[in-house]
Amino acid sequence: MIVAITGTPATGKTSAARELSKITGWPLVSLNDLAEKKGLYAGSDRKRKCRIVDIRAIRREIGKTGGNLIIESHYAHEIKSDLVIVLRANPSEIRKRGSRKGWPKEKTEENVQAEIMEEILAEARRSGATVREVDTTGKSPRQSAEEIGEIMQSEGLCIVRDLKIPEHMREKLREPLGVLFKDMEKAARYLRGTEIISVGDHVSYSLYEMGVKPRFFVTDGLVRRKPFEKKIEFDYLKIGAKNPAGYITRDLWMAVERALKSGRPVRIVVDGEEDMAALPCMILAGKGMSVVYGLFDRGVCAIKSGPDMRRKGVELLRGIASHQ
Repeated sequence: MIVAITGTPATGKTSAARELSKITGWPLVSLNDLAEKKGLYAGSDRKRKCRIVDIRAIRREIGKTGGNLIIESHYAHEIKSDLVIVLRANPSEIRKRGSRKGWPKEKTEENVQAEIMEEILAEARRSGATVREVDTTGKSPRQSAEEIGEIMQSEGLCIVRDLKIPEHMREKLREPLGVLFKDMEKAARYLRGTEIISVGDHVSYSLYEMGVKPRFFVTDGLVRRKPFEKKIEFDYLKIGAKNPAGYITRDLWMAVERALKSGRPVRIVVDGEEDMAALPCMILAGKGMSVVYGLFDRGVCAIKSGPDMRRKGVELLRGIASHQ
């Protein structure tokens, strides 16, 4: 998923994007730095004494990246994104910031007029992406980033604070989110050729008995709220996460992020309840991955990665976040 941070120059894009990267754990790409590093220019503007970036070339470079990504530039909205954040600022604030940057008066006033006329906002809306505005006037980069993080959470793209599952959503989450199988062997055959993410002690142990080694698995040491005594002897890196029953915590979300970034197999050991871990796994899983989890007295639910799996996960997370 890609979140684009755009806006008139001097609205605070670079500093807010850096803080957002720290909050979410998502990598950040400054499109201006990318253009400079790769030489992605289509010409020069003699009047403004600057080079003109090659948008098509930048789109191709961003298209090569995988996973979650924050991109930042005054033209970031021209790159296909899941969410575009347009930073705004009071014109007087832009004048002050332009002065601090040492801009010529002509450049400062050009940007002030662009902000007054909402040029970037209009361009972003024409892109067809989901567009949200954040006013950075009088705010620190951290405050602006926290506001963006809340927007990302409301859109179902990440978790920046613990979410309690509302009662009406719990019933919805008890329904299969993928294909339901009566036993693990059939589910494993269905998922053959994918990197499996396993959620739950019983499901994970069943895979272990079959000799299937997941990309990572999530357990809480319990099955039907009773201790699960059987041991999985795979050599996995262990990551702890706190997640009380009825919640999806930021701690669990970040543990899934870490597991996906790890260069080795991982076991996430949950202090609390692991049931809701399937949802962040659905949203964060990359191409060629799958998620499998157990449904009480019903069987095993298997989900192959792809736009449909991610879209379903995002919609569910958005529904949970909207009731906080």
